[in-house]
Amino acid sequence: MAIRKNKKTNKWEFDYKDLRGKRQIKKGFKTKAEAERAYNKMVEDLNKGLNPVNAKMSLKEAGELYLRLHASSNCKPSTYKTYCGYLQNLLVPFFGKLNINEISPILVKEFIKQMQDKGHQNSTINKYVKFISAIYNFMIDSDAATRNPIARIKSLKEVKNDKIRALSTEEVQALLAKTKVVYPDFYPLLFTALFTGMRRGELLALTWDSINWVTGKITIDKNYVNGRLGTPKSSKTRYVDMSSELARVLKEWKLACPHSEINLVFPNTEGKYQSADNMIKRRFIPSLNRAGIDLIRFHDLRHTYASLLLANGAPMKYVQTQLGHASITMTMDLYTHLLPEVNDKCVNLLNNIVNSTITSKEEIKRFGT
Repeated sequence: MAIRKNKKTNKWEFDYKDLRGKRQIKKGFKTKAEAERAYNKMVEDLNKGLNPVNAKMSLKEAGELYLRLHASSNCKPSTYKTYCGYLQNLLVPFFGKLNINEISPILVKEFIKQMQDKGHQNSTINKYVKFISAIYNFMIDSDAATRNPIARIKSLKEVKNDKIRALSTEEVQALLAKTKVVYPDFYPLLFTALFTGMRRGELLALTWDSINWVTGKITIDKNYVNGRLGTPKSSKTRYVDMSSELARVLKEWKLACPHSEINLVFPNTEGKYQSADNMIKRRFIPSLNRAGIDLIRFHDLRHTYASLLLANGAPMKYVQTQLGHASITMTMDLYTHLLPEVNDKCVNLLNNIVNSTITSKEEIKRFGT
């Protein structure tokens, strides 16, 4: 035990390592029992991630604590990596070594303005601010910060993204036809992406036992991102419908795909998880080039799936369920504007009701007695 009596002061004291791993000393206890009680309480608080950290801690140090003690175990690997980038590349250069209790709402607003001036999207800036707020909430719970300067700052208005790129029916046909001939080993993955809307990480983590050939459902409960296996983005399992044509493609692929001890549907040649970057560089981009299609993101295949469903009359609620969106509002915000031709058709829908009513009345007058 690190409890001892200071010979100079004749008082009891103990040392400990704070949440940053730095050695600290608590002094001035009159009795050993008093020092032991304080020490035990200190250990208990440290194990809970609480107290006692230097009240003069900088935002950089606070951010590192948040990442190490919270984000590393409670956030997805991709989110954790993103947060590390926010801290190192944005927050530290702007706020420097300022004490967390010295950062005011005005200074945060200055940070927001600087990000806008540099051309960052409002939606992205809102994510930066949300990260800062998470750091402060964590530090408040740890008794290291007295207030959250973000508390009364409103989120920036986010403009609906009209730049979503979805392939047309003709482009989908051309892409599939060319890929089937040139990259037959990539064709099943591409086909599955286009006709399920699965995310890249969900496709790379998909295993054969997640495909139910009887019900025609694919269970999506895994995600492979940044070399780590985790849960889907929403952290919830969802079930995607599998068309008969997709089932045919996957059954043929099962006979030809590399053997995988971990039962992967789309493994690399060694039967292990594919590298997402390699897949994009060596298969997806070359497939687009061969089909004569301008460069798009792999995620745009998900947008393509949604837009094609809607263009062919699928209810918005069905699209929401298939994509796993938390709310139908999210689905509508993303995809309604992709369907101007559908909106045009809807403009004159009520004319049919009026015309039917007039015709009906004329028939009654003509044949009634």
